[in-house]
Amino acid sequence: METLKSIGGAVLGIIIFIGIIVGAILLFTLGVQASVVIAPYVYAIAGILFFVNIITLLSAIIPNARGAAGWILFISSYIYGLATWIYGLLVTLSLWGVLAIIIGLFLGGVGVVPIGMLAAIFHGRWDIFFTLLILVILTYGTRMVGMALAESHERRSQEDDNIIELKAENEDKRSWRDLE
Repeated sequence: METLKSIGGAVLGIIIFIGIIVGAILLFTLGVQASVVIAPYVYAIAGILFFVNIITLLSAIIPNARGAAGWILFISSYIYGLATWIYGLLVTLSLWGVLAIIIGLFLGGVGVVPIGMLAAIFHGRWDIFFTLLILVILTYGTRMVGMALAESHERRSQEDDNIIELKAENEDKRSWRDLE
């Protein structure tokens, strides 16, 4: 009876292992297909956000608008990051194939972008390389500027809370001594 239990356990382990592999393959193939389907929409949203972010940066000249501008830029950076990742995934797939994507996904998921950049360099596709590079700079640059604007607004609001109002002892007459 113990032998039967151990054989059953081994078979169950093999079935679970095969199920995980099949699930990963399905997730991978459906993920690539989903990326192909949603790519044009993500690119369109990223393009619209680019112009919104330019207007947002112009509005950040007003100190009270910096907090909202910072949050808009910070959230936009994630849309840029998604567009960058999808573009890197599709470039990697088209230039180096499925194995390179699997390696890129094992590098924390974001490895498809640097692998796509390497594939573009090795294939002499400098236009693709610079597009990916600009998208990476746009993603992290927007995120850093957004955080800086939000922190600037936060510091400014804290400084406004720390202002001490000085009032004269006699409302009719003010002197320098009243300010001391």
